[in-house]
Amino acid sequence: MRPQTLIPLATALLLIFAPLAGAQELKPIFDGETIDGWVKRGGEANYEIKDGAIVGTSVPNTKNTFLCTEKMYSDFVIELEYKVHPELNSGIQIRSNSLPEYRKGRVHGYQVEIDPSDRGFSAGIYDEARRGWLFDLKQNTAGRYAFKQNDWNHVRVIAQGDRIVTYLNGVLAANLTDDKTASGFIALQVHGVGPRKDPLDVSWRNIKLTEDLAGVELPTSEKSDMKFSGRIVDENAEIKKLGEGYKFTEGPALGPDGRIYFSDIPNNRVNVFDPETGEVSSYREDSGGSNGLMWAPNDALISCEGKNRKVTHHFIGGEIQTIAEKFEGKRLNSPNDLTLDNGGGIYFTDPRYGNRDDMEMEVEGVYYIARNRKLARVIDDMVRPNGLIMSGDFKKLYVADLGAGKTYQYDVKKAGELSNKKEFAPIGSDGMSIDDFGNVYFTLDSHVYVYNPEGQEIEKIKFPENPANVTFGGVDRNMMYVTARKGFYGVKTNVTGGQARANPK
Repeated sequence: MRPQTLIPLATALLLIFAPLAGAQELKPIFDGETIDGWVKRGGEANYEIKDGAIVGTSVPNTKNTFLCTEKMYSDFVIELEYKVHPELNSGIQIRSNSLPEYRKGRVHGYQVEIDPSDRGFSAGIYDEARRGWLFDLKQNTAGRYAFKQNDWNHVRVIAQGDRIVTYLNGVLAANLTDDKTASGFIALQVHGVGPRKDPLDVSWRNIKLTEDLAGVELPTSEKSDMKFSGRIVDENAEIKKLGEGYKFTEGPALGPDGRIYFSDIPNNRVNVFDPETGEVSSYREDSGGSNGLMWAPNDALISCEGKNRKVTHHFIGGEIQTIAEKFEGKRLNSPNDLTLDNGGGIYFTDPRYGNRDDMEMEVEGVYYIARNRKLARVIDDMVRPNGLIMSGDFKKLYVADLGAGKTYQYDVKKAGELSNKKEFAPIGSDGMSIDDFGNVYFTLDSHVYVYNPEGQEIEKIKFPENPANVTFGGVDRNMMYVTARKGFYGVKTNVTGGQARANPK
């Protein structure tokens, strides 16, 4: 049987937070003190026990290293916690083997990925040293955003017959059907780091397992093609002013802690709104004129720094890294807004408003930053591109040409490659968002306009000040947050949208 990716997230939202059914008693296979019953294979990375955890540390110029159970397992449920360095890709092998007849004993088999990068494929399933990816998380946004950077992550894996199902921090991640290997050992992988000399580490603790699968329930593969009818925002819904006194607000983004981050461009500041307290505080001063913001699955904030004319990447409390500043040797105009794809890439618009004397490029274009940080221009025929957003299945990119007063839809052939440009809406937009039904949200003049996936206007919501950008948040993801000139607003909706953050810290 061939491996199957079962459920696109956009059409199966009921399975995002599937219950962890079954009340089995899991027993430790690591006692917290010794690694008796485990054997090292592959490379020369170091394993030691610290504070009740197995800590694997990278070593330069060695191949992938695995700490493997001596016992072999077939059907089981395993749970454990891990914490990983932000730059170390690792994994948890299941049903894996080391056979003399296969590549001289190289460890191979199913790997539950540990991926702290912007891509966010943690708990996806990779076939180590064999077939590669079997179930990435490209169509599971909730799964990608379940990872917690610089913190302990809980993983649950069910292996039963030809099914392998993974959960990350309680969120369904991978749901695979594949019968390649029925039995093997469990192993903790430290990935090779090439010549890099500074040690990177990954830790595992509370490793527990049961081979009793009585009562275990696996998620189904039923699809639900949902369409929305009715009002997005009730006519009598209260539009609440949540903050005021700013100069020009922009870029609302749901953060890993459940708070909403937004820019105040003239004040050169990024603020943060806490839904629990209702308070707004300063998050970052001297923000480089940050405009559009978005959080990646690995808890990194991506910022379009319009004043500094670059796109940056940084973790809370960490250093700010420039990831795009020049194209073909010329400085960017003024990065404005951005959207993330499902593989660690970033699309952003680069118009110029105001003084144009120091522009080094004639084109006001749209760019793509690949996962390896290579920059490419993907749209060069717009007057002044501004807002943009990807569809829930990441197969379409919507880009508003505010200068031309139109919004276009593109097919995404592959990462950073667009085709089939067509007009989607007869209006432009400053900022944009999308809900779980595929409805696209525009900010123009005094309204938030809503268009259905067929490009038909279905609603417009008037705000006290002209909206500049919009996003979704809240515990149930049904709060619309809007930045509007000198104010910051919120209103409850009858839809859900935005990135799911199941485990805000």
